[in-house]
Amino acid sequence: MGVWRGGVLGWIKAMFLPVGYPGSVHPVYAKVHVYQFVETLIWSTVSVLCNQAMLSSIGVGSPAATTGAVAIQWVLKDGIGEIGKLFFIQRFSRSFDSHPKTWKLVGEVSSLGGAFLQLCTAIAPGGWFLGLAGVGYALRSIHYSIWGATHMTFTRNFALQGNVGDLVAKDDSQMSVAHLLGMLIGVCAITFSHTPTFLFTTFFLLGPLHFTTTLALLRAARFELLNQTTLTLVCWKFVREGRVSGVEELRSFEKWFGEWIKHDVPVARIRMGVEVNTAFKDAGAVEGALSVLKAENYLLTPTPNPCLLLHPAATPHDIIKGMLHATVIHALLTENPTTEPLKALASSHAWTVEKFPAFVVDVDEKGWQSDAVFWEDVGRRVVWDREMPVVEEESGSV
Repeated sequence: MGVWRGGVLGWIKAMFLPVGYPGSVHPVYAKVHVYQFVETLIWSTVSVLCNQAMLSSIGVGSPAATTGAVAIQWVLKDGIGEIGKLFFIQRFSRSFDSHPKTWKLVGEVSSLGGAFLQLCTAIAPGGWFLGLAGVGYALRSIHYSIWGATHMTFTRNFALQGNVGDLVAKDDSQMSVAHLLGMLIGVCAITFSHTPTFLFTTFFLLGPLHFTTTLALLRAARFELLNQTTLTLVCWKFVREGRVSGVEELRSFEKWFGEWIKHDVPVARIRMGVEVNTAFKDAGAVEGALSVLKAENYLLTPTPNPCLLLHPAATPHDIIKGMLHATVIHALLTENPTTEPLKALASSHAWTVEKFPAFVVDVDEKGWQSDAVFWEDVGRRVVWDREMPVVEEESGSV
């Protein structure tokens, strides 16, 4: 009996848990995935309710329903949704890596909003079906895209041993069970009743529970990830106190699940990856920055809130170094506004060169992942001649 039980438990573990669990994954893996399971189960149940509402709206099961007309409306609904999703991805996808938790929340709200519109087809006039269902599907399609992008970011952070593929496969197994249970609950619900009143009542009970589960998931997902927010705070604390802070020490300075800085925190508001013409007022300012930084893979404007421009050869460590340097410039020019900008740039650079090796070591010792920095990168890089003080952008020159 014991052997049989052990075999079954081993089979279940091999199907649903990563190899080497729990040592092969981040400590918050279990908590996050419990919330994700509940969230997926609720979402799947709501999907059944939405499909029931839309099928009733277009008259499936009614003697008057025309098969061709029903099929056309259903396909058009999906087409409108896919087009809307494309525009959304083009506009916002660059920030999915830097703000995955914020977008995860946006995606779930979008999904609930889309579900509500789809449910409304059950009570709206027949001519409104395509508009309500199409916009609803677009919102839910946006959720699918956001979920896929942010889920991959979370998975990368969970995989402590590079076992991303294994985690993706096991997540799929877990979500399959959640989907099946959700569909079963949804089918049982509409078997009991599928009137609009029942559908909306069930939705308004499940919707808040879904949203609460999402919030709990996002609060539990704490990673040692260097994005623009965490890197700005780490550099700020190091310049002020001479030490690197851990992820929990930064919590009091953050908002929105650690991806935004509170407005009253006096950090440098650094602009990364801007155009040369935006960062520097004239060619003389560019030459001044190059006179100090031409050996680096980044350029900075000597202002209280610097602009950070990156060379195509810039590595994550170059970005970290540039952010630390920008933080020092901010501190110098904030405390002494009359300081000559180029002198501030030179003195802060000397300080950064001296402190940076120890800073990176401390960053790694605190558990931060210094092999990548995530920010709203649009791919803009700056090229300059190492010998001549001339700056060129990949798409133009100054």
